[in-house]
Amino acid sequence: MTVKEKKLFKHGGSFAIDLPSDFAKNAGDKVIIQYDSDTLIVRKNTDLDTIESEPEFKTFVKALLEDALKNPTKLKAMNQVWDKEWDELLKGVEVDHE
Repeated sequence: MTVKEKKLFKHGGSFAIDLPSDFAKNAGDKVIIQYDSDTLIVRKNTDLDTIESEPEFKTFVKALLEDALKNPTKLKAMNQVWDKEWDELLKGVEVDHE
């Protein structure tokens, strides 16, 4: 990994930074930006970037599980809620039934 110091500059009403051209040429149409108050990571988008890789996803699934365990009577059988709209939405999706 190469480390370089870059200067922020104003671009319109925002701040900008020049990315290394070799990175930009190979990054594709979109990049992933991860940041907090003192760290910024810019990386190319990959097939591994899914909703499951989002930091909030674990919290979301945990909340669903906790709600299901506290309120089991709210749960329904799949055949009660599944309809043709779901079939259309998931057309072509491969499922591994392990």
